[in-house]
Amino acid sequence: MLDKQAVAKSFGKAAHEYDEYARIQHRIADALLKKCEPLAPDESNSDLCNHHTVLDLGCGTGYCLPKLRQCFKSSTIKGADLSEGMLAYAKQTYPMFEYSIADAEALPFEHESISLIFSNFAVQWCDSFSQVLNEQYRVLKPGGHLVLSTLVEGTLRELKQAWSKVDQRQHVNSFETQQNVEQAISESCFEEIDVTFRDEVEFYPDIRSLTDSLKRIGAHNVTQGRNRSLTTPKQLKAFMQAFEEYRQEEGLPARYHVASIVLRKPN
Repeated sequence: MLDKQAVAKSFGKAAHEYDEYARIQHRIADALLKKCEPLAPDESNSDLCNHHTVLDLGCGTGYCLPKLRQCFKSSTIKGADLSEGMLAYAKQTYPMFEYSIADAEALPFEHESISLIFSNFAVQWCDSFSQVLNEQYRVLKPGGHLVLSTLVEGTLRELKQAWSKVDQRQHVNSFETQQNVEQAISESCFEEIDVTFRDEVEFYPDIRSLTDSLKRIGAHNVTQGRNRSLTTPKQLKAFMQAFEEYRQEEGLPARYHVASIVLRKPN
């Protein structure tokens, strides 16, 4: 189970330098934004546009908000995040948008009040992907869309495998399996528009650069059963030696297994 207070606190601390280090997150976001383009309402239909609301769930620093505005020119754009620190940063940077503190598994929005929910690299910090889908379904209007990316099992697998050679404690976050994500989608009431899974890899010159990058974007281990004891010099050396076995020509890999999902709530 995830420690959501730790998640919110971790990302809040990282807010001021998150965008500097979130290269993969931004790359996936930009690809996901392209999937929104065909879903924008007809600008000539002013009544439809005036009642069209887009929610960026897990908006973080607000990176995607102005991009969503470009896509949905006449829609109401809202940002929501679990982290007060992230929201404070987003409000300061983009004061023209509406913001709410929100847990994706228990949204503070009325039934059938949102036209499109966009969520990039956020819902992996929830306990149940099925509950996430149920809650998005509840707040979406009939005919509304859910456009999201999330991390699944296989993310940071080289890091996880290297630590497994040192001890059996949990050093790396756990994520839903691809099978569980696919099953949750098939069991939901959504219509499946587009669901893909792929690996994205970022390379680092050394282990310190990799772990420092994860820490600076708030993505270090936040599970309730995480290892809270200090790592000994002997353990750290053993881990570094084990991780070096995964070095490639480009450097040491941080692998992200990414699900990109577009779903529609039936009319």
